[in-house]
Amino acid sequence: MALKLIGGSGCGNGPCPAVYETENKTIVVQGFVVDSDKVGLSLPPGESAVEIPRYILERALAAE
Repeated sequence: MALKLIGGSGCGNGPCPAVYETENKTIVVQGFVVDSDKVGLSLPPGESAVEIPRYILERALAAE
């Protein structure tokens, strides 16, 4: 799967929270793992919750 960066924190080459578009026109979000039990989320198998700064999502949406 090819990823195109559409919103990130601009921290250089290191791993940072970011939003990507795939070649299938879906979105991949890279962020900090959220402990679903601590926040009261019920996630099905195969899903994870991640946290990213709000401005990263705003930048990604503005890039469309």
